[in-house]
Amino acid sequence: MQVLKEEVRQRIIKSAKKEFKNNGFDKASMRDIADSAKMTVGNLYRYYKNKEDMFGAIIGDLYGEIKDLRSSLPEGEVKVSLLLNRLVELQRANKAEWLILFNTTKGSKYGRAVEDIYNLLTEALVEQFAEKREGFDETIAKPVAYAIINGLNTILQNERKYSSDATEHFLEYMIKTA
Repeated sequence: MQVLKEEVRQRIIKSAKKEFKNNGFDKASMRDIADSAKMTVGNLYRYYKNKEDMFGAIIGDLYGEIKDLRSSLPEGEVKVSLLLNRLVELQRANKAEWLILFNTTKGSKYGRAVEDIYNLLTEALVEQFAEKREGFDETIAKPVAYAIINGLNTILQNERKYSSDATEHFLEYMIKTA
């Protein structure tokens, strides 16, 4: 039995990230990943049992951390800001994986991941602002959550266009106006 090599695994992951980013999960091709990694498809399947397994190797840890955020947040008024700061930390530490998670999960078991993130932020907004702001309309919490997450993703995707503190300025503005 041949020993699986970490260098080969990393080459596969690099090729898979590119393929998923360019084509999404549902249109990504194991053959194209293998070609890009300079290996046969058969050898690729020795490292990952299928495309879903490979996709999970790329975004599974990040998604797990995002899911764990809900239980790790305190109750009360700092929840939204702590949640957003943690999401930004995860974005920065996992840029490629974050963009893959947000843009390419259709057809995978992670297809609801993005909606889970929106729901997490929506719940935090409702919890924090419904009691604190007179006249806060809970029905706008979801659109506000979408605006915040999509704004953060826009900054991340185009970070060369923005100043280094664009994320902080954006979040400050959004939370003040939420």
